[in-house]
Amino acid sequence: MQHDTPPNMSSMDDATAALILQLLHEDSQNAVADMVGKGKQVAGAETDNQMAMRLFLEEEVQKAETLVADRIMTRSLQTAVRLDGEACVLAQRQERMATHDRDLSISLSGSHGGAAAGSAVENKEEGSGASDTDDYEQLIEKMAHLYVAAQHTDDIEARHDNDDNETSSFAGDQPESSAWAASREAGRAPQLQRQTTSGHKDPMHQCNSCMERKHHAELATVPCKHEYCRDCLQQLFRHAITDEVYFPPRCCKLAIRPGHQIRLFLTGNLVREFEFKAVEFSTPRRTYCHDPSCAAFVPPSHCLNAVATCTLCARQTCTTCKQAAHGGDCPNDDALQSVIELARQQGWQRCQQCWSMVDLSMGCNHMSCRCGFQFCYVCGAEWKTCQCDQWDERRLFERAAEIDARHHPRVARERPNPRIAALMEDLRINHECTHERWRGRPGPRRCEECFHLMPQFIYECRQCHVMACRRCRFHRM
Repeated sequence: MQHDTPPNMSSMDDATAALILQLLHEDSQNAVADMVGKGKQVAGAETDNQMAMRLFLEEEVQKAETLVADRIMTRSLQTAVRLDGEACVLAQRQERMATHDRDLSISLSGSHGGAAAGSAVENKEEGSGASDTDDYEQLIEKMAHLYVAAQHTDDIEARHDNDDNETSSFAGDQPESSAWAASREAGRAPQLQRQTTSGHKDPMHQCNSCMERKHHAELATVPCKHEYCRDCLQQLFRHAITDEVYFPPRCCKLAIRPGHQIRLFLTGNLVREFEFKAVEFSTPRRTYCHDPSCAAFVPPSHCLNAVATCTLCARQTCTTCKQAAHGGDCPNDDALQSVIELARQQGWQRCQQCWSMVDLSMGCNHMSCRCGFQFCYVCGAEWKTCQCDQWDERRLFERAAEIDARHHPRVARERPNPRIAALMEDLRINHECTHERWRGRPGPRRCEECFHLMPQFIYECRQCHVMACRRCRFHRM
């Protein structure tokens, strides 16, 4: 015997789902009643068809009924939480204002200046309460969409299929002017604000990483107001954990902390790994277990009297020479001395905070180590504490010639070349570039930060001409 399985209830409203289940339950019971007394089986024995129908009723139909009933209850709880939550926030705000008024009446004499000060503080409290309410509403709305009443957006996505022409292609391979970029970014924040406070007239937003359109509740909003879907945000945090140059995770130079709204899109294990790595990456001159098979980071809390005890294998490491713990002075490390000698021959420099070796391939002598320490590449001193030149003229000329060849690949080289001289002067001016303006260049080209080959396109800074992939542009520079 064949029977239909219960339909997918997630795409139906509660009343429709309950009606379908009721009709399905009645039809199944009628089918069971029609089977009674038919066939040549022993009296009281259950046929295969009867057993199949009974199992269908007990497992499939009842499971679907339980699902619909639970969904009705959770939506009721969601409504209660939203209403009670708003009331609690309002009551808290009123209590805070009442406390402020009471303290003001006790501490001030009632002069005109005191009243003005009290009014300013009251307005500040008013704005703080409104901000708390907005954050609370956004969090509840996202949780409701993700876990309770997910809205199905296939029809919405169909209406927006033709809206991605500008973002899906690389702006027609045409660089945009800084004025247009400024006007577009200036209009972005009010649009986001309207979408947040006016009932989300357009619920479909775009992920800043994968560029896919998703429901706004499925996107996490980072401090710069860009939005990331769950997969892209988790990937961003994983990159920050595995590669220190991407730590802390950031977008548009603003750090992304795993607060309550961001944590909603991260797994518990990922948050724990991130918090542990945050301790590691914020520790200067870190100590790792000397055993190569372990090499685990030893937190400062497990370092005592220049001896670090590994939390995994319990081996002890000297925090000075980074070798196995020993008594007395540290022995000479021949391997380390060989590396230091090689660095001297090659002209490398060493970070004075984490002791990492650094090689300068392009740019000025201002170095930014992955640990965050900024120093001079010539002498190794902290940046702006020495009198060394900011540029090596040979490197400056080579960089300018490289940029000129990039923009004029078929133009004959002149000696002296006025374009290269102008580029050298431009690089001197923008040696501490903040990378605010970018333009697109077709690929394949190699990112000058992570050295990955970008087959389709790459970004080029309009000021210092550095080329960066999308990940390095938003999350590294």
